[in-house]
Amino acid sequence: MGTEATFTLRGTVDGTIRPEIYGQFLSRRRWVADEALHQPGHPDADADGLRRTVVDAIAELGAPVVRWPGGCTGTSYEWERGVGPERERTVDWHFGYDVGNGFGTAEFVAYCRRIGAEPQINLTTGTGSLREALAWVEYCNGTGDSVYANLRRSHGYDEPFDVRYWQIGNEEWGSWELGQVDAQQNAVRCREWAKAIKRIDPTLKVLAIGCFEPAQAVDWNLALLREAWDHIDYLTLHTYWQFDPTTEDGDYTRVLAGPYRAEADIVAIQGLIDLVAREKPGTPKPALAFTEWNCADATRFEMSPKWRPGETRYRTVDALAVASFLNVMQRRSAFVTLANFAQTINVVGALVVTDDQVVRETVYWPLQLQRHHSGTLSLAGDTHYTAPPGDLPALDISASTNPGSTTVWLSIVNRDRGPAHLTLNLGRPLLTTVVKLHQLHTEDPLAKNSTTDPDRVRPHTEHTKLDDNQVLKLPPSSYTIVELTTTAPLVP
Repeated sequence: MGTEATFTLRGTVDGTIRPEIYGQFLSRRRWVADEALHQPGHPDADADGLRRTVVDAIAELGAPVVRWPGGCTGTSYEWERGVGPERERTVDWHFGYDVGNGFGTAEFVAYCRRIGAEPQINLTTGTGSLREALAWVEYCNGTGDSVYANLRRSHGYDEPFDVRYWQIGNEEWGSWELGQVDAQQNAVRCREWAKAIKRIDPTLKVLAIGCFEPAQAVDWNLALLREAWDHIDYLTLHTYWQFDPTTEDGDYTRVLAGPYRAEADIVAIQGLIDLVAREKPGTPKPALAFTEWNCADATRFEMSPKWRPGETRYRTVDALAVASFLNVMQRRSAFVTLANFAQTINVVGALVVTDDQVVRETVYWPLQLQRHHSGTLSLAGDTHYTAPPGDLPALDISASTNPGSTTVWLSIVNRDRGPAHLTLNLGRPLLTTVVKLHQLHTEDPLAKNSTTDPDRVRPHTEHTKLDDNQVLKLPPSSYTIVELTTTAPLVP
C-alpha cells in the first residue's frame, strides 16, 4: 500500500512569507522563563543568569519575535514587580503559587536582542488597568522627561527598549482565564487600549485577542473587528491539537487532522475580516497572528508547584502535525503574518530543560528545518492523487522560493502510514535531478526522544537522484524538505 500523487505548481504566488510566523512564546511560569531559562547560580548560567545551553538551542530556531510573559500567567502579571533592584517573590494569581521576578522586562528584552528577536509583550488585562498598561509602554519606550521613562533610566537603562509589539488579552472568552469577559466587553477594551497605545506611538504594532473556538469565533471576532478596526494591526488566534497517547494508535489521525482543519477555519476567519472591510472601505485590514499554537497531550497538565520537568511528551507524529501547520501558514501567508509557537521550554515546549539536561523534542525539528530551508514567496500548487484521497489527504505540501532565485523548496508531510511516490511538475526544467533532502522519519511514528536517548528522533540530510519522471519517494509518516534547482527562476 501507499500513495501515488502528482504535485503541480500553478505558476502564481500565494503571498509573501513573513519571517515573523516562526516566532516563539515564553511564559513567566515556573520551569519556563523562571528556572529553566533564567536560573542564576546554575553552573551553566552566564552573567545575566541565563543558561547558555538553553539559549543556544533556542537561538538555533531563529525566532524573529518572542511573546512574553503569558499566556494565562500574563493576565495577572505585575510588571512593576519585575523591574529595578528589588525583586521580591510574588504569587502567580492564575496558578496560585509563588514565583520569582528576577526575569523581568529588561531581562526579557535583553534575551530577545541576544537571540536576534523582537520582543512582543502581552499586557495584563485580567487584573491590570489601562493606566498600568500605558505606564509599561512608557517605561519601555519613553524618550522624554516623564515618570516611567525616568524610572527606566534610574534602573540603568538610558536608551529606550523600543518594544514594537504589544498584545492585548489572552483567551478572555474562557472560564479558566482571570478577567473573563463577553465579546462586546473585550471589543470595547481592545478599542480603548489600542487607541491609547497608538496615541503614544502610532507606529507600534497592536495585537488584539481574537477567538478560534468554533462556538464563539463569529460573535467574538465580529464584535472585536467592528469596534477596534481602526486601532489594531493583528487579530490573534490560539489553536492546540490535543491527543491522548494512551489510545491504541496514540491519536495518530486525530492530531494530524488538527492543522488540516485549522486551514479551513483560517479561511473562514479571513472571511469575517473581509466582511468587515466592506463596512470600512479605504482602511487597512488587520492581519492574522497565531500567538499560541502546538500539539498538546490531553492527559498532562503541569499546574502543581511541585511539578518538575523530566520526561518528553512529543512523538514523531506530533512533529508531522507541527510541520503541517507551518505549511498551512506558508500557504496562507497572505493572511497569517505572525505566530508564536507555544512554548519554547518545558510546558508544551520545543525543549525539555531539567537541572542538568536540554533535550530537543521531536517538534523542535520542523521549526528548525522550515526556518532555515524555506523561501520568502509562497508558490501556489495542486496535489492530484491516483485514487480518492479520503477525509484526510495523505500529503501536505507547501512550495516556496525567493525572488530571482532558481531554488525551490518543497515542504512535504506524508501523513500516510505507507510510503508515497510523488511526481513533481514545477513548470520549469530542473538543472539537475540530484536533489537535497532534509528528512525527519522514524519506523515507529510514536517514537519519542528522551533524557536517556535524546537523539532518537532527529532529521538527516542527504542527496538523492530523481528518476526520469521526476518521482520523489517518501517514507511512511515522514516530513521532508526537498531543495530543487530549476534552469530559470519561477519568480523574476
